[in-house]
Amino acid sequence: MKFLKEKISSILLIALLWTAVINSGTLGTLDTDLRLQMAHAWWTGTEEIQVSPDDTPIVRGDIRFGVMGVDGKRYIAYEEGQSILMLPGDWVGTQLHHLLPIADQKTMRDWAVNFLIFVPLNVAAVAACYWLIKLFGFKQRTAALAAIAWFLGTTLLHYAQVHQHNNQVLLLVTLGYGAALSYVLRDRPLLAFLSGLALGGTVLIRITSIIHGLTVALFLTGCLAYRRRDFTKVLHGLGLWVAGFIPFVLLGRIMDYFRYGSLFATGKSIEQQQLTTDPAWNGLPDLPDGYPLINDPHVGILGPLISLSKSIFIYDPLLLPCLILAVVFWKKLTPYIQWYLVTMTVNLGLHLVAYSRFVFWHGDSAWAARYHVTSVHLLLIPLVAVLIQTLRQAKTWKAWLLKTVVAIAIMVQLASVAMPMNLEIYQTNVGMPGSRLEFRLAQRISNLVCLVEGSFSKACTKQHPDKEQYLEHLNHLAFLPFTYSQQAEDDVVYPLSIFLFLLWGVLLAFALVVTLKFVFI
Repeated sequence: MKFLKEKISSILLIALLWTAVINSGTLGTLDTDLRLQMAHAWWTGTEEIQVSPDDTPIVRGDIRFGVMGVDGKRYIAYEEGQSILMLPGDWVGTQLHHLLPIADQKTMRDWAVNFLIFVPLNVAAVAACYWLIKLFGFKQRTAALAAIAWFLGTTLLHYAQVHQHNNQVLLLVTLGYGAALSYVLRDRPLLAFLSGLALGGTVLIRITSIIHGLTVALFLTGCLAYRRRDFTKVLHGLGLWVAGFIPFVLLGRIMDYFRYGSLFATGKSIEQQQLTTDPAWNGLPDLPDGYPLINDPHVGILGPLISLSKSIFIYDPLLLPCLILAVVFWKKLTPYIQWYLVTMTVNLGLHLVAYSRFVFWHGDSAWAARYHVTSVHLLLIPLVAVLIQTLRQAKTWKAWLLKTVVAIAIMVQLASVAMPMNLEIYQTNVGMPGSRLEFRLAQRISNLVCLVEGSFSKACTKQHPDKEQYLEHLNHLAFLPFTYSQQAEDDVVYPLSIFLFLLWGVLLAFALVVTLKFVFI
């Protein structure tokens, strides 16, 4: 038991340190800023929409301007789940600013939400991964190393820095799978209920997480049928799961009822209805018929698979070798792992189909295929454990090959968090080489080299003095002290910036030492 506690504490410490090191101090995207704006409005009694009179919409459906809801009041057209999660951190950050105004209020709110909400949730996701791998029957050491490799070697790391709701959904779905399997193995009814509750929470965060709910329910049904071989017991377990699934789903429907006047409305459905009727869009060009579902299906299916800009095989380079190992060792996998992989393949397929016609199938400016990477992370949980188990048993060149695969995966993910997510997007917008729908990973690597040697390439920002002023706020490392130092122009801010650099350096050194010691000693 002591050995197990040491393993868990080491995993948690490593995840905590790296999550803190890569933290940018910002929420990372406009989407999450708007969800924080929702949370702030709820407890302060202010309006969700915060645009100045001088601001004008860029396009019909501009998310900053929201939609018209009950009594003509405007609301931001997002699900409420992530805002609920951020609300306590937002309150703490606001109070801290009143007590110790070392930075502006928005910055302190961002910091509080980052370190009080998102850092613990990301650490919890790693712990949940370890738990699920253990439930699948892997040894403790393999499970521990796999959980760390899964965190550092997949796009999970990127979304631990850029706080879209991917990792919160991932945490809840992982817990849902774990609780479902634990119920099958231990026959504790509460676990089936908690599994459903976790999946209901994902729907409150993102409505399309119904797909996750369906595949977890399918996993539970198959596992129960295999183990119990009794139709009534299968129905009983599924009933417990559905009972847990309902509360958060119902909460979301009630909240949308008070916002939009219907239990069946969502922010996005209202947004689509009002694209041609909302007075806020008067004078703006019409959108294509059927917007936002305007692509041929093959565009949104093949794009996440093979495009240089978004391919799940490029931006999650562990996926392909892990799939190869799954085929090689299929007959040696337990029935629970086999069925899990089947349901997760269905999950990924459903997400591909669901977003296939969506205009932003690529997640717009997001790194990698944002709508699909959570399915990839889930699919990889037992497969990374298989890879680590194979690596530990391999000799000579096979061991070095697998170590190289893991090392490349980690370097790709470190590149993804090393500079601000939108750098390549802004470079495109100001007319520099590259595009968000081209080979963005290569562009990121080039930008990192350019930081060290500005004459490395014609694509380097320093090679374009006329554009440099527009990119200065992004052309730096994306970690908190570097981000904050962009504001360090006066004597009040400068000392805090120096402190943050020193603290970050200590955390980085500690993270490296603890990780290397755990992995190699």
